[in-house]
Amino acid sequence: MSVAGIRLAGSRIGFWLFFAAFPLVVQGVYGWAALSRGPGKSDFWTFWHAGRVVLHGGDPYPAIATLPHVADKWFAPFVYPPVAAFLFAPLAALPFTVAKFLYFALNLVAVAAALRMLRVRDWRCYSIAFASAPIMEATGIGTISIPLLVVVAAAWRYRDRARAVGPLVAAAVTAKLFLWPLWFWLVRTRRWRAAAIAAGAGFAATVAAWAAIGFAGLRDYPTLLGRMTGLEGPHGYSVYALQRVVGVGDASAARVVSVLGIVALVLVLWWVRDDQRLILALLGVAFLATPILWPHYLVLLFVPIGLTSPQLSRLWFAPLLLWLDGSAWSEGDAWRIVGELFVAALVLGMAIHRSLPPGQRAASGTTRLRSSECLQPTGATSSVV
Repeated sequence: MSVAGIRLAGSRIGFWLFFAAFPLVVQGVYGWAALSRGPGKSDFWTFWHAGRVVLHGGDPYPAIATLPHVADKWFAPFVYPPVAAFLFAPLAALPFTVAKFLYFALNLVAVAAALRMLRVRDWRCYSIAFASAPIMEATGIGTISIPLLVVVAAAWRYRDRARAVGPLVAAAVTAKLFLWPLWFWLVRTRRWRAAAIAAGAGFAATVAAWAAIGFAGLRDYPTLLGRMTGLEGPHGYSVYALQRVVGVGDASAARVVSVLGIVALVLVLWWVRDDQRLILALLGVAFLATPILWPHYLVLLFVPIGLTSPQLSRLWFAPLLLWLDGSAWSEGDAWRIVGELFVAALVLGMAIHRSLPPGQRAASGTTRLRSSECLQPTGATSSVV
């Protein structure tokens, strides 16, 4: 065989190893290790147990007096709005082992479904997504992040159907409060009916879920969230965590994050008018304003990646940088927190830049994409003039 033939064979082997073998092996090994853990050692256990409790009309929330002074890696009490517990009630009716394997499989399908709704057709993009650290962690420990990825992708896909996008945004916010900026996407793009449906559906679902458990935990819920921020926030990768690492107090760090979130929200609503760039920027506001940010939250980065690059491009490789720090906890290391935030900002920045009209991209000194990287139409978009 000639030297050129050897090189060609080597490149083909490397291609299949990277895009096929690597995602399968890593997802399989990591998934099996995570699924082998017993009850109490995964996020899915938290949801499954909360689902069983609300099925019997019980209180899924921990008593504030029972919270520890220091949180460890397995500390994961249920602190979500009660809607999330009822969403897991069907799985909670199954034995834990059966339910966790089923949820693992559903998460894998959900990743593919979300990318499909974002009109991603290149199979290599799916491989890279499954090999990324955020999706690996989310599928392994059974978080709610991948279902949220599907909901946000569906909200974009059906953005011009008020009866669809309204409940989808309501579901996202009521299941995970840090996604509250998405409601302003509906308002800013003058989707008044969808915004009203989202607000009404979210309020009604929350009240109904709390009423079903006798409003247990409602009075102490704000205090519970504050205590959880103080316990878990410093171990995450948020701006709040970065402040705590450098010595800022709990209350001051929380206030700074709130102010930054409000200022960022106002600036985005004031300056960003394009539909696609607006939802991407508001996802950035959500990451900035949350006091608790775990690596699996970053599965939502595949929304901006899929929207602006439906075919394989350099943008798809950016989340792989998160493997440089695959730990779920930052351990109070400022550089690790900065690294995680940098990758999130890099992806969002690149995606927003790609969504600019070609003339504006050229004016910014960036060369145009090659034909293999060109954006595919995302459908009719509405913008506020």
